[in-house]
Amino acid sequence: MILREMERSVPTISETKLQWILQTLYETTRVPAFYLMRGFDRHPSFSPEIVNHLLSIPIHLKIQIINYNKQMDTMILMPVSTPEGQGVLVLWPSAQPYVEHVPFAWDQQRDTTTFIEPNDLHQLLSVAIMAHYLLHHEVLDRNQVLEDNKHVIHINNHTEGVLELSLLEQRERRLFHKSYLSEKKVFDQVRLGNKHKMLLYLKQHMDLNGVYGTLSKQDSLRSKKNLIIAAITLGTRAAIDGGLYSESALTLSDTYIQHIEKLSRIDSIHPILHKILGDFTERVEKVHRAHFSKDILLCQEYIFNHLYDDLSLSILSTHLQISPSYLSRKFKEETGEALRIFIQRQRIEEAKNLIVFSDYRLSEIYTLLNFHDQSYFIKVFRKHTGFTPKDYRNRFVVKPS
Repeated sequence: MILREMERSVPTISETKLQWILQTLYETTRVPAFYLMRGFDRHPSFSPEIVNHLLSIPIHLKIQIINYNKQMDTMILMPVSTPEGQGVLVLWPSAQPYVEHVPFAWDQQRDTTTFIEPNDLHQLLSVAIMAHYLLHHEVLDRNQVLEDNKHVIHINNHTEGVLELSLLEQRERRLFHKSYLSEKKVFDQVRLGNKHKMLLYLKQHMDLNGVYGTLSKQDSLRSKKNLIIAAITLGTRAAIDGGLYSESALTLSDTYIQHIEKLSRIDSIHPILHKILGDFTERVEKVHRAHFSKDILLCQEYIFNHLYDDLSLSILSTHLQISPSYLSRKFKEETGEALRIFIQRQRIEEAKNLIVFSDYRLSEIYTLLNFHDQSYFIKVFRKHTGFTPKDYRNRFVVKPS
C-alpha cells in the first residue's frame, strides 16, 4: 500500500525527458541507469526474471537504497511516473554482468567503466540526488536521505539467487553464441571453397571449444565418432550449398562415415577433421573455378562475412573496385540469381539459424540482419521458407521437457 501511494504521489514525467535523463546520467557519471515499467517483464537490457525481481522490491522512499550480493554491492531504486504508467528508475553500478543487450549510451563505451565503486554509497547517493533533481526539480538533503534509509533493504537469498542464476545463463549464452559463430566461419569457408581460411577457422574453433564441442560427457570412442559424423553432416550441407553436386557430396559423406564407423580407435579427431573438411572444401573450390569468376567469388565471400552489415550494390562494387552495373549484370549471368535475391536468401538462412540456435527475440533478429521493417522481414522469410518467423521457431525449436 505504501508503495502504491508513493508512486501515485510522484509527478508524471514524459518518456522523452526520462530517456534524456537516463542518458545524461550515464554520460556524466558512467553509472548505468535503467527504467523498468510495472506490468511489463520485458526490457531490452535484462531477462524477465531480473525485471520481475527488481520490480518486486518494495519502495517506500524517494530514494531507496538496496544492498545485494551478500551486502557487498549497492543499487538505488526510485519511483517514476510516466503517462504510460508507473515504474522504477534503477541506478546500478554493477549491472554490466547481468545485461543482455547494451542500452543507448553504452555503444560508445562497451567496457561500461564506472567512475564509482559498486559499494561506494557516498558517490552513488550523489548521483541519485542529482537524478531526483533532474526528474522533479526538488533538492533532497543527503543526511535526510541517509536517515530515511537507516533500515537499508537487503535483497533476500531468493532474489540474490535469481541474479546469480541470470549471470550464469548470460555467460552460457555468450559462450554458446561465440561457439556458434566460430563454427559458422568454418562451414562458410567450406561453402566458399577456401581451404586456407577453413583450416585457420577450424583451428580457432577447436581452440575455443577444447575439441569440437561436446556431444557426450564421456571421452569415449563413440563420442569422438559422433563429433566427426556431426562435422561431416554439416560439411556435406555446406559443400552442397557451395555448388558441389548433391550426389557427389552425399556419396563422399557416406564413404567417410563408413570409414569412421570401422575405426577401433581415434587418438585425435583433429587430423581426421582437417582431412575430411579439407576434401569437401577443395571439391567446392574446383566447382567454383569452373563456374565463377574471381570477382563473383570475392563478392560472395564478402556477403557471407558481412550479413549483419549494410550490403548495398554500391558498397559491394566499391569493395571489388568495379562498377555497380557490371557487378549486377555479371552476378546474374554467372549465378543465375539477382544479387539482391542472393543477399536476401543468405540473410534468411542466417535468420533461420538465429531463430533455432540463439535466444534473440524475433524483433532483434530482423534488426541485426538489416531488415529495417518487421512486416517486410516476415514477408521475405515466408517467401523463402514457407513459414512466418514465429511459426518457424514454434516448429523447429526443441523446447525443454
